[in-house]
Amino acid sequence: MVYQNIIYNNEGLLGRFLHITDIHLDPYYLESSDPTSFCHRYSRNQVLNIAGKFGILSAPCDSPYHLTNSTFEFIRSNFSDVDFIVYTGDSVRHDKDSKVFKRTEDQVLDIHKRVVENIQNYLNLSKIKFIPTLGNNDEFEHNRLPEGPNDLLSNLTKIWAPLNLNLTSDFLKGGYYRQDIHSKLSVLSLNSMYFYKKNKLVSDCNITDSPGASQLEWLERELKNARGERRKIYISQHVPPLDESNEESYFPACFYAYIQLLGKYSDVICGHFTGHTDQDMLSFVTSTSKSENAYSIFLLDEPPISNTISAEDIVLVLTNAPSIKPTHNPAVRLYEYSTSVWDFGALKDYTQYFVNLTEANKIRVARWEIEYIASETYGMNSLKTKDWTRVLNKFKIPDSDVWRSYVKHITVSGP
Repeated sequence: MVYQNIIYNNEGLLGRFLHITDIHLDPYYLESSDPTSFCHRYSRNQVLNIAGKFGILSAPCDSPYHLTNSTFEFIRSNFSDVDFIVYTGDSVRHDKDSKVFKRTEDQVLDIHKRVVENIQNYLNLSKIKFIPTLGNNDEFEHNRLPEGPNDLLSNLTKIWAPLNLNLTSDFLKGGYYRQDIHSKLSVLSLNSMYFYKKNKLVSDCNITDSPGASQLEWLERELKNARGERRKIYISQHVPPLDESNEESYFPACFYAYIQLLGKYSDVICGHFTGHTDQDMLSFVTSTSKSENAYSIFLLDEPPISNTISAEDIVLVLTNAPSIKPTHNPAVRLYEYSTSVWDFGALKDYTQYFVNLTEANKIRVARWEIEYIASETYGMNSLKTKDWTRVLNKFKIPDSDVWRSYVKHITVSGP
């Protein structure tokens, strides 16, 4: 039997979805303002007023309307045929300018409403499922979310109602939910705030009934059920287990237990998507002891050394996408996945699109173009673990062109 040509009843699915992250919409952004004032005020020294129409690179400013509107217009014009959009959070601006524009609870909720209104205006939600998760700036207080139920999760249940998500009591309590794409594929939208060590309002996962421990129990039930039903899983959350400095982002017990779950159910998990760091980076979950089923993780932030990293031990690869917010050039990622019966849900390829922000501000038009295509840049047949294993081996080659490409794309530096 030739399985490659057999397709599930895929309910019109085309095998394409988008991953976007970190919108950080700032209603107070002023074009031609001073970036040292977070792009909120003009300087008396006109030389300092350099904030562009679409934002400014490497500054403490968030996203202007021109940038977010351009992003959603680009999506509407080019990706009306995607099956769904994974959004890994941080809709709300940072609270850096607290002396002049201190964020209020009403402002936080207003930004969440504006982003949903944008989604409704630009996307056909009857055809495209928009699947958000909660970022560390989406709370009433930066990096602080108390145990649920709480006012934020209750309000988000109402604000996200037009998205027609599967927000059950699990979301009201913990901010996580399962969204089915197909009988053989689901997205688990996790709430990384209950793992995140900077959230001082919750305890580590070794504390019985802590929010993180409860989420881990829910996650394992979902993964176990998916394995039993031969259903594949994509995991989506905001904060990755390792930050851009290769340090653990989660509480120690949460971090360890989470990595063990990723390793244990790596046969079920086909994709793992995060944002938060504004960088395009890869992390690898590896088997440290096959006899004991123990796992560890490392971030690819420097050339791998062959005698310390064994590519053969990789069981899962985590992808972290760069942001829309212009810390670097804004980016959007298009994934292709399989709808064949033998590997439904397996990631096949991705194409990253970006805006050259310097050019956009100069010509006053944001031109979205391809930054790179994973299969071409890394020489891959698909995005399965075995293919990433081959890529990791290429990274180990001294003066590797493939490694140089990876490093260049970390900061969305163009083709």
